[in-house]
Order: sequence, then C-alpha cells, then structure tokens
Amino acid sequence: MELLVALPIATLIVAGVGGMYYQMVIARNYVDNSLSAITQMQRAGAWFSQDTVQAQVVEDNNLSNDATLQIAVDQHTGIVGTEVLILQWTDWNDDVVRIYYSLEDVTGTTLKELRRTITVNGGITETHTAGENLDVSVDTETFLNMTRLEWTDASKQIVRLVVTTEYGPDSFTRLYEARPRARV
Repeated sequence: MELLVALPIATLIVAGVGGMYYQMVIARNYVDNSLSAITQMQRAGAWFSQDTVQAQVVEDNNLSNDATLQIAVDQHTGIVGTEVLILQWTDWNDDVVRIYYSLEDVTGTTLKELRRTITVNGGITETHTAGENLDVSVDTETFLNMTRLEWTDASKQIVRLVVTTEYGPDSFTRLYEARPRARV
C-alpha cells in the first residue's frame, strides 16, 4: 500500500524536476543566442566605426539622381563576396590602406557574414569576419535591406551601418554612425 502511494508521488517529483530542467535549457539557449547576436552586432559596429573615422575616402559609385542614400561600390575581383563599402586612407608612413567590407553567403542559410579585407598599397594583408548571421532580407515597411550601409543624409557627411543579426526566431537591429575624417 505504501508503495502504491509513493510511486505516484515520486513520478510527480521526477516530472516536475524534468520540466524545470527542460525550461532551464530552453532559457539558456535563448540567452546564449541573444548574447551571440549582440556580440556580432558590437563587433561589426566596432570595426565599422574604427575604420570609418580613419577614412579619408568613402567610395560611393551611386550616381543615381533619385534620393537614395545607399552606398554603391564597384566590385574588386580579388575580394570574396558582394562589396558594400570601401574605405581608404593614407597612414603615417604614406601607405595607402583600403578596407573592403563585403557580404558573403553563410552555407545552408539565407544569412550573410560581413567580411573585412585590408589592403596596403594594393596587396591584401588580412581578411576576417566582422559580423555573422546577418539578415539582408528586404524590410516590408521601408523596402530597404535589414543590414545595409548608407549615408545619413544627402550631404554625405556621416556613414551609417544598420546591422540586423538573426539567431533562431529572434533578430536584433542596431545602428552605428561615424563621420570620416577630413581629407588631408
């Protein structure tokens, strides 16, 4: 008789503990994904801000007469992915530094990664990932890409990086703005 009473009670306790453990795992995954997304945005924003404030030239081949503020660049054959921004400056020892930001496909998804390629005097010196899991789909309200580089206004004084990262069902968007230094 005691066993018949203890067995259902033990079953309820085990089920409760199992349910709590399952919820903790789900919560941890959510927090991990959120932190990963925020880290990706911060890394992309930090590189973008650092490079843009050094830049003397922001390449923009967008010659359209409409009011678009989107930045367009010619594609460099040595750079992997679709280029979205090219920054250039001359450093203290007269080396010409060019930074190419390009979007590259992430295998098996519709997401992209933001690649940063550095050239010094025309030779590629370094390539690395500035941001991962970026959503470049078109926003149905603004008809702009969720991740994009653009000018803040028609005076073309300040460059804006809008970065949207996606992890699981959640997406996070941040804006980073930087003013290139004056041409010397």
